[in-house]
Amino acid sequence: MLERLENILLDVSKSPEIDDGQLDKATLKILNAAMDGLEITRVGVWLYKNDSTKLHTEMVLDEKSALKKQLSIAEQDYPDYFAALRTERIIIANNARSHLATHELTEYMQPLGIVAMLDAPLRHKGKMVGVICCESRQADRKWTSDEVAFVGILADIYGRAMSAAERHKFEQLLIRQNEQLEEIVEQRTESLQNALDNFKQAQDRLVETEKMAALGKLVAGVAHEVNTPLGIAVTATTHCEHRLKKLQKSFVDGNISRKQLTNFIDETLDAYTLLSSNLERAATLIQNFKKTAVDQSSFELVNCQLTDYLNALVISLKPMVKKKKVSINIDAKADVSIRTYQGALAQIITNLVSNCHDHAFLQPDENHQITIIIEPHEDGAIIRFTDNGRGMDKDTLNSIFEPFYTTARDSGGSGLGLSIVYNLVVRKLKGEIDVKSELSKGSEFILLLPNLDQHKT
Repeated sequence: MLERLENILLDVSKSPEIDDGQLDKATLKILNAAMDGLEITRVGVWLYKNDSTKLHTEMVLDEKSALKKQLSIAEQDYPDYFAALRTERIIIANNARSHLATHELTEYMQPLGIVAMLDAPLRHKGKMVGVICCESRQADRKWTSDEVAFVGILADIYGRAMSAAERHKFEQLLIRQNEQLEEIVEQRTESLQNALDNFKQAQDRLVETEKMAALGKLVAGVAHEVNTPLGIAVTATTHCEHRLKKLQKSFVDGNISRKQLTNFIDETLDAYTLLSSNLERAATLIQNFKKTAVDQSSFELVNCQLTDYLNALVISLKPMVKKKKVSINIDAKADVSIRTYQGALAQIITNLVSNCHDHAFLQPDENHQITIIIEPHEDGAIIRFTDNGRGMDKDTLNSIFEPFYTTARDSGGSGLGLSIVYNLVVRKLKGEIDVKSELSKGSEFILLLPNLDQHKT
């Protein structure tokens, strides 16, 4: 490919506008690149909207100016063109008015002086979603193989921009849903206000850093767990209010009895005991989640008492695996304390729990179990993370720490979870990690974590 075209492609591919989630900006960047690279004066992106039988202009540049009027073409009027889009990688029409795929568009091309067309279908997640249409007004225009490849790569980059826009949309939706959840909880009781503020800050850090996809599941699980005691607390409060109004009416009417007053006191004490215990339960859940999330967004070298810290961490992780009925237990062989990056350790354990949820345990079962064993070591500590799940074969076992390796690509697996674990253990914590596993016999991850002094990084 010509160096000039390669440089344009490199500039587009490296541009932050492609991956920032703003599809309009990315589209404009790609169309300007097509116009400059092909030395044409008109180019546009046409997309399917509600079905695959009609294309609408998403953005069209003519002489570097964006056209505001929306155009559309339907398959029933241009069957040859739509058929070519579905079957060909790129439509190369040097004489567009006589080409088999584009001859039907003569009425559209003639007023605009268009002579040649180079159209590349746009695909997203394997599905054709539209076309990038490059139009030349130059007589006897012959599209070269370099230009054809150039437009094909621009079409692929547009698919990347669509994925970024979709991801941005879901991220914003997640943020809005979290904010709505916080508002609802905040309305229920003022006694949880400070805890909820910290919870929101932890969620914001989670969305901003996105160090682990597993934390998204953790948020949902904790939110569900918090709603249960809050619902009980609200019910208890409503019950007390109803009983108080009934007692007040009896008092005003002058027919209140000793028995009625005694019953009211007993029932109210029971209700307030229930209210207090459930508010305390919700506050504990939030505080443990806050501690976990803050640790994972801020790496600081500290003295860590492993048993206490992992017990607190596990409380936040249990909602993540609750639907599959997985129990998580800590087995400490001794009281072990090491100097380490506590946040990195939290990320490691969270990723391992998430990995078990996604791969080791496929269906809910009361016998599912994760055990975290803590042992002292002359240089620090050994943590054994074991599960009784379905295990791994030898091929999987040899590849699990490789970036982007996953056995769950079809269900959205990224293949980065255990790669992150490996890098955190080896590079951040200066430790070692090994794994043992057999099919149907579960897996064991063995972590050797040394003591780190203040000068190690």
